[in-house]
Amino acid sequence: MKPKLLIPAVAAVVVIAIALALLASPPGTGGPGTTQTTPSPSEATPPGSGTTGGQNTQPATAVGQGVQQTPSPTQATPSTTQATTKQPRLSGAITGGGSTFVNPQMITWSKRFYELTGAQVNYQSIGSGAGAAQFLAKKLDFGASDVPMPKDKYQEVKGRFVQFPVVIGSIVLVYNIPEAAYEKTGKYLNLTSEVISLIYMGEIKQWCDERIQKLNPGLKLPCKDIVAVHRSDGSGTTAAFTLYLAVAYPPWNQTVGWGYTVKWPADEKAKGTGAKGNEGVAQTVLQTPYSIGYVEYAYWSKNRDKYDKIGGVAYLKNDNDGKYYFPTAEAVSAGTDAGLKRYVAKYGAPPSPDADWNPVSIEFTNPPTGYPILAFVYVFLWKDYAAEGYGDAAMRVAIIKEFFKWVLTDGQRNLVEGYIPLPESVARIGLQALEQIK
Repeated sequence: MKPKLLIPAVAAVVVIAIALALLASPPGTGGPGTTQTTPSPSEATPPGSGTTGGQNTQPATAVGQGVQQTPSPTQATPSTTQATTKQPRLSGAITGGGSTFVNPQMITWSKRFYELTGAQVNYQSIGSGAGAAQFLAKKLDFGASDVPMPKDKYQEVKGRFVQFPVVIGSIVLVYNIPEAAYEKTGKYLNLTSEVISLIYMGEIKQWCDERIQKLNPGLKLPCKDIVAVHRSDGSGTTAAFTLYLAVAYPPWNQTVGWGYTVKWPADEKAKGTGAKGNEGVAQTVLQTPYSIGYVEYAYWSKNRDKYDKIGGVAYLKNDNDGKYYFPTAEAVSAGTDAGLKRYVAKYGAPPSPDADWNPVSIEFTNPPTGYPILAFVYVFLWKDYAAEGYGDAAMRVAIIKEFFKWVLTDGQRNLVEGYIPLPESVARIGLQALEQIK
């Protein structure tokens, strides 16, 4: 039976709520300032990983290829509980840019905010790397990225800016294998971090490779060359994806590493190819037989019927609990809860908004249980826009503060399918950050 579309569920909120008590400590302790953007193997691998179980004791949100189940749809319900408030009327416009991962959500937020206030929030889907660079160059009023400000850049502007999460999203693996399309077989592929790594490392070159076939005994996979599609631009989706591989499969960390851009071994050793933006990767996979690519959930879900005709989306194995997960709201929320708990257990409390958040991303990825590839989307704001040389600073600040205040409260109930609302204690960090903006 075909899994239903992901819709954030009441059950997801209950799972996240477990973490809230641990996260309730007031932020401000500050994150560690020594974590490198590209960690060593020991830094990238969190404690407690590596325990692998079987596939035959899976809950409803963690199912293997032979017993793929259908998650029940429920009405989207965010974790925040603030009442809807009347927004002030504003005039003017601000411009942000960066993450293509968050673009569908940012468009939705911007349209609704304009209806409520009359202020325009223009968002440029240019990739997280470009978003961070143009924010630092004062070409954008705010930047957005699927990973925190890189360590070296953070040190350059430390104390002058804030960063905080605005939403949670997941990354999925989409593929084009006509012979194994969901519409023909009724099955989606099972994949592991090792197999994904070896495909992008150019070591697994064909779909009939025994290492893939072993994970999918119910499918007859063709002996066709794999086209490994990746981002060609500086990408937070790439950073989150490669961080997951670096944490879950140490040989990847030792040879490729992680970041906005990496050198893809498959480009030289197999059939790797690049595409710009989540949009480009999603479209390239649809148009290229025997390809595979990584995209934010929304880019798959809006084309789900097309993918099911030519391939599908993969169940991913969590290497820590040994179970295969489809990116349902329950599975992503379970991963969110587990990752946040692990961070708090290690560092005591979330970092303040002007601290380095890279350790959060490292603990958040490949969580002890749940769907394994997920990420916060971070926003970068200056503390003093006039001091940074922005014209019409008062107008910009007024819109910025109202927009992100709304995003972190009522906006968490206005989410595009596939995005997960922030735990209230994490949203509170952003609200406290806005108090520093002038």
